Amino acid sequence: MDSLFKIIKTLLFVVLTIGFVSCGQNGNNSDDIFDDDLDQEFITEVESQTYYLIPSPEGLFSFIRDGDLKYMKDVLNPTANMDKYIDTRTKELNFGIYSADLAYVSSFNKYQESVDYLNTVRTLSDEIGISAVFDENLIGRIDNIIDDQDSLLKVTSDSYFSIVRYLESSNRKKSLALIVTGGWIESIYVVTNLIDVYKEGSDVVQLLADQKLVVSNLMSYLDQNKSDDNIQRTINDLKNLQKIYESLGLEKIEGEKVEKGDSEKIIVGGSNKIIMTEEQFNALKAEIAKVRNKITKNS
Repeated sequence: MDSLFKIIKTLLFVVLTIGFVSCGQNGNNSDDIFDDDLDQEFITEVESQTYYLIPSPEGLFSFIRDGDLKYMKDVLNPTANMDKYIDTRTKELNFGIYSADLAYVSSFNKYQESVDYLNTVRTLSDEIGISAVFDENLIGRIDNIIDDQDSLLKVTSDSYFSIVRYLESSNRKKSLALIVTGGWIESIYVVTNLIDVYKEGSDVVQLLADQKLVVSNLMSYLDQNKSDDNIQRTINDLKNLQKIYESLGLEKIEGEKVEKGDSEKIIVGGSNKIIMTEEQFNALKAEIAKVRNKITKNS
C-alpha cells in the first residue's frame, strides 16, 4: 500500500505546482516571477511526468505479498493470444497487459510463468520497436534469474521502468500512453477478480477506491495525445469506467481532538477518504472486465 500513498502524494504535489504556475500566468503583471518561456518549459516537464503518477503493475500487486489472496492462473491473458495482435494499438495495449501479468506471476513467485511472460514481453517489444530496452545487461539478468521472489520482482520492476524511460527518451508519448493504460487496466482487472466477496473497508477495496485519483490522471495523460486516432479510441473505451470512478463519494475523517488549555479543544488534522460501495465495486468489476476482454480478444 505504501507505493500507492507515495503516488497520491506526488499527484498532490503536481496539482499544487500546476496551480501555482497557473496563478502566475493569469495576471497581467510583466514582473511575474517566471517568464513565459520558463513557465512553458516547467509545464511541459510536469506534463511529461504524468505517467509516473500511474502505479506500475508491480506497485499495485505489492500488497499480495503481505495478504492472503490466492494465485489464480485464469485471470491472466494467455501468452498464446499474442499471435492475435496485428495492429500497433492492440500490440501496445497488450504489451502493457502482459507486463502486468508478469508482475502478477512474479508477486506469487511463479518462476516458470515469469519466464514465459518475460519472453512474451520481449517478443512483443521487438514488434513494437522497443527491443533496444532489452540490452545485454537486462537479458543477462533475465537468463540468469534465480528461483527467488526478490529477484523475480526486481527484474520485473526494472524491466518495466526501463521501458518507460526508453519511450520517454524516444519521445514516443502515444506508445507510452497505450502501454501504461494496458498495464493499469490489467492490474485492476486482476485485483477485482481476486476478491470473491465485497468487504466494506477492506484494504483491497480501499486500494481500488483510491484509483479514482489515478483514473483522473490517466485520462488526463491520454487526453494530451487525443489527436491520435488510437488514443481517442482508447479514451472512448474508458469513458464508462471513468464515470464509475467519478461517482465515488468522499467521507470526511475527523482529526484528533487536542487539549489547548482551560478545557478548550482543537481538532488537528483530518482528511477525506474515497468510498466505494458494493454496487460501485460490482459495476467496476463488470466494466473493467468488458474493457479488458475487448483488448485481449482483439474484438
